[in-house]
Amino acid sequence: MSINASWISSTARGHPCAGSGLIAATRRECYGAPPEVTLTDFAPRRHLLPTLALLLFGGVCISWAPILVKVAARQELGPTSIAFWRLLTGAVTLFAAAALTGRPLLLPPRLALLACLGGTIFTADLFLWHRSINLVGAGLATILASTQVFNTAILNWIFVGEKPRGRFFFAAAVGLFGVALLAGFGSDIALTGDYLRGVLLGLATGLAYGSYLLTTRHLGRREPPLSPITIVAWLSLGGAASSGIICLFENDPFLPATATAWSALLALGIAVQAGGWWAIATALPRVRGATGGLVLLLQPLLATVWGWLLFGERLAPLQLVGALLTLGAIYAGTLGLGRRQAKPAQASRS
Repeated sequence: MSINASWISSTARGHPCAGSGLIAATRRECYGAPPEVTLTDFAPRRHLLPTLALLLFGGVCISWAPILVKVAARQELGPTSIAFWRLLTGAVTLFAAAALTGRPLLLPPRLALLACLGGTIFTADLFLWHRSINLVGAGLATILASTQVFNTAILNWIFVGEKPRGRFFFAAAVGLFGVALLAGFGSDIALTGDYLRGVLLGLATGLAYGSYLLTTRHLGRREPPLSPITIVAWLSLGGAASSGIICLFENDPFLPATATAWSALLALGIAVQAGGWWAIATALPRVRGATGGLVLLLQPLLATVWGWLLFGERLAPLQLVGALLTLGAIYAGTLGLGRRQAKPAQASRS
C-alpha cells in the first residue's frame, strides 16, 4: 500500500485545531506517505490551483502502486522481494534528491533509530498488502487497507489519549458495514480459501499501517522541523533492510529476471515511493484537511479502475455499494478526527 502523507502539522495557522499541538496524520488520511511537514499557513488563493494539481499528481502516482505490485508478481517475484526493491529504490532516489537540493542526509541517532523502526513496521504493512493484492486484486486490497484511518484513530485514543469526535464513531460503523458488503457478504461470493485470506490480509494491512503511524508520529515534532525527504528516505532505508532480512528466509524469487519486472520495480520506487509522496508531502499541508482527504481517496478509487481496465477485476453490485460506503466513511472519518484529549484517568488506564 503506501507510506504516509498523514503527517501534517495541526499547528498550521488557520487549521481547525491550530495551536493544539496535535498531528493531523490520522485526520488527513493517506495511504502510505511521508512524515509531518510544519507550515505557517495554507496556500494563498492564487497558488491553490498549482497546489491542487501537485496533490492530484501525487494521488494518481500512488494509485499505480498496487497495479505495479501485481505486474511484478506476474514476473515471478515474491511479494516481500517486491517490497525490498521498492523501498531500496525509493531510499536511493530520496537520498539523492536530498543531496542535490542541499537538505541534510543524516538524522540525530535517536530519530534515525526511530525511523528505522518505523520502516520495519512499514515492511509489515507491505508484507500483508502485497499478498492481499495477489489474492483479491488491486482495488479491493487497497480499499480494505485504506480502513487504516479507523485503526490509527483507535490506536491514538488507546495509547496517546486523543479521543475522536462522536461523528467518527458513526463513520466507523458505516465503514464496517461497507467492508462487510465489499468482502462479499450478500453476494454470490464464497468467503473461503485464498479469497478469505486475502480479505483478512487487506484488513490487517490497515492495522499495520496504523501502528506505523503511531510509531513514527514523533519524527515530525522536532524543532526546527526535519526535511520530509530525509525522514522518508530513512524510513525507506529501514524498511528495505528489514524486508531484505525477511527475504533471506523465504524461497520466493528475489532478483528481477525480466525488463518488465525491473520497469515495475523502478516505477514503484521512483514514481510511487519517492515522486508520488514527495508531491503529496509538498502539497497536502497547503490545503484544507477536507480537500486533501477527498483528493487522496483517488488512490483506492483509481486503483479499482486500473484493476478493472488492466486485469479485468470486477466487483459485484453489492461490493460496489460496499466500496462506496467504505470510501465515504473513510472520508467522513477523517473529518471526525478533531481530537479531544481524553480525561487523565482514562488516559492512564490505557
